[in-house]
Amino acid sequence: MATVSPRNSATELWNVLSPGGLATGIGSLPHTDPDVAVAAVWRRLRELPFWPQLPRRSPQEGMVPQYVEGFPADARLRIPGPDRAAAALERFYEKVLGGDLEAFALGADRAPGFYALERLLVQERPTDLRCVKAHVTGPVTMATSLKDPEGREVIHDEGFREAVAQLVALKALWQVRRLKGIGAPVIVFLDEPEVFGSAYSSLTREMVLDLWRPTLEALAGEPAWVGVHCCGNTDWGLLFDSGVHIVNFDAYHYLDRMLLYPGEAQGFLERGGVIAWGIVPTSEEARAVGAPDLIRRLEGAMERFARAGVDPSLLRRGCLLTPSCGMGGLDEGLAEAILDLLVEVSRRFRAGSE
Repeated sequence: MATVSPRNSATELWNVLSPGGLATGIGSLPHTDPDVAVAAVWRRLRELPFWPQLPRRSPQEGMVPQYVEGFPADARLRIPGPDRAAAALERFYEKVLGGDLEAFALGADRAPGFYALERLLVQERPTDLRCVKAHVTGPVTMATSLKDPEGREVIHDEGFREAVAQLVALKALWQVRRLKGIGAPVIVFLDEPEVFGSAYSSLTREMVLDLWRPTLEALAGEPAWVGVHCCGNTDWGLLFDSGVHIVNFDAYHYLDRMLLYPGEAQGFLERGGVIAWGIVPTSEEARAVGAPDLIRRLEGAMERFARAGVDPSLLRRGCLLTPSCGMGGLDEGLAEAILDLLVEVSRRFRAGSE
């Protein structure tokens, strides 16, 4: 296998994804057989495949249970009480400081889609493979989902909050180390459905950045880039200025909110960042739209950004296309139809960019 040098500059990402408009998925699919799910991805997204989460297959593939192995939390996603918390954190950090990365591996019973894609890439590496997309539930979402014995969110406990950030970083690093032998770089998305909102009203920008920083630092010397997927509304300026390489948003429903940040978007693109447009709706709405409709929507959105002062050539070059969100709650037929629609939108957009 070819070796891949570490990615030290976000601008290299444009070269890998050129011309702009490459397509990939977000995370979940509704299938229950990992090989069938990976085949659905493989048939359509060979340049940038993603490993599928399969929440219908098992509750262990939910956003938090899938990644909580190696962390001091029980099956109810509760951390230890005050009498055991210090000892639990000490044991956790012994593994972290000891460099025991395998202690943070994705379990084959919790992430069979990861292993199914890995097997396929080893057996049949496509000649047009650009990147492999991995993902992990982001630390904001993780720390607001885990609770103490009294039901309080871990995000309010500084010690466990910092430990969650380390957990996520190590889950991301394990995936990159596992996949980089394939000879292609890796994109890792932190999946944060909603960074700011009613559930996160006490969060500050500094807390969010502190939660993401360990992942950025862990992957800085690896053949990898970091993206954040947020399918709700948020402070997009924070994401653009956070140091991540890719910002993924629901372009079908939240375009007007994103347009409030043209200056930040311009600076992000100038630094070699990529905006991942979630242009294909992941709902029954997808049955009522076609690729020409979505191309017009995407082109119109870019024109509006350009009128607000964002360089249109940077918008096109620094462009990735995705569904608006994961598809674990849909039926298999609709999910695969959405992937087909995504591929067609990508083909048409890239043809216009060459």
